[in-house]
Amino acid sequence: AQQKAQQIPPEQETPAATQPKTSKSQVKAGKAAKDEESGKVQRTTVMLRNLPNNYTRDMFLSLLDEEGLSELYDFVYLPMDFCRDANLGYAFVNLVDGAAVDKAWKKFDGFDRWALPTAKVCQVGWSGPHQGFQAHVERYRNSPVMHKSVPDCYKPMIFKNGIRKPFPRPTKKVKAPVASSR
Repeated sequence: AQQKAQQIPPEQETPAATQPKTSKSQVKAGKAAKDEESGKVQRTTVMLRNLPNNYTRDMFLSLLDEEGLSELYDFVYLPMDFCRDANLGYAFVNLVDGAAVDKAWKKFDGFDRWALPTAKVCQVGWSGPHQGFQAHVERYRNSPVMHKSVPDCYKPMIFKNGIRKPFPRPTKKVKAPVASSR
């Protein structure tokens, strides 16, 4: 099943009317830091939508770093269409903390300065149903996308302090992906 971003309006400390230049997305990003202070479970995984389909994973990682997020993410997955050798137009990025979420949200919600010509404008939302580093590792470690027949450039990646680390080994036999007939 394809994951969709949960667009649940966050609680606001002050009414939206008193925040004239703050978009709903910026309010949601600010919620991440507030959750940390209140003791609630903090959301750290965002879904970036409307990415150019011809971006490769390496191009996407370079973009994250160029926009000041180097060392601020620990999980990245840019799902790919294996038949077309193109991404599906969205990515999951887990940020290391609430401040990193706020920074990523502000940088990428409305982003349109792509390295390739496109009219796409990025939208940021919360990842769902999986949220957080460990949830994404568990989601993908036994996934067909991790099968040895799948090229590395199609696989999710994990990082520690900006350095790629090996993905944890599967806990069961990983089945090869099945080609879809569209």
